[in-house]
Amino acid sequence: MERLTPQHACEALLLRIQALILQKGRVLAAIDGMASSGKTTLAGALAEAIPGCHVVHVDDFFLPAQRRADVRARLTANADLERLDADVLAPLCAGKDALFRPFRCHPEPAFLPPVRIPADFQAVIVEGAYSLHPLLADRYDLRVVMTIGVDTQRARIRARNGEAMLARFESEWIPLENRHIRVHRLLERCDVRIDVP
Repeated sequence: MERLTPQHACEALLLRIQALILQKGRVLAAIDGMASSGKTTLAGALAEAIPGCHVVHVDDFFLPAQRRADVRARLTANADLERLDADVLAPLCAGKDALFRPFRCHPEPAFLPPVRIPADFQAVIVEGAYSLHPLLADRYDLRVVMTIGVDTQRARIRARNGEAMLARFESEWIPLENRHIRVHRLLERCDVRIDVP
């Protein structure tokens, strides 16, 4: 496992992904980790630097309320990982196009128009909490986990989402995500760890 600082993470991961593309012809990567650690930002920066790179957000696979109780017991919170695997990862691993419909909660819950990822992709990055859940982890060529200090995390969530949402993050989502990281031993099983102070 390689440990990177946030300042060098993008450049170092870019080199690893390029090497994997040369070796394997394509790369499936995941960026999991703590809330507000920078997963989406890092995935976006990598996608800008890699021609034809596709980013898939776990948040696009939000789970309908009626199914959440069962899923919480399996430490996947509000993420429909079965759909993520069936619509994206399994087809791509089988050499087929992926086709999925992102789900948006606001302003009204709705599925957006379909997104297609061609079978001849060079790089796909799945970013978001639970992307390295055991249901999915074996699908990837590169596994990245991001951590963040509690004070920095709180400040980022407060600035981005406001005080009321910070309280909800701290009472609902952060404990579940941290439990997922701990129980599934992501920090031991990842290829790359990035620690944000």
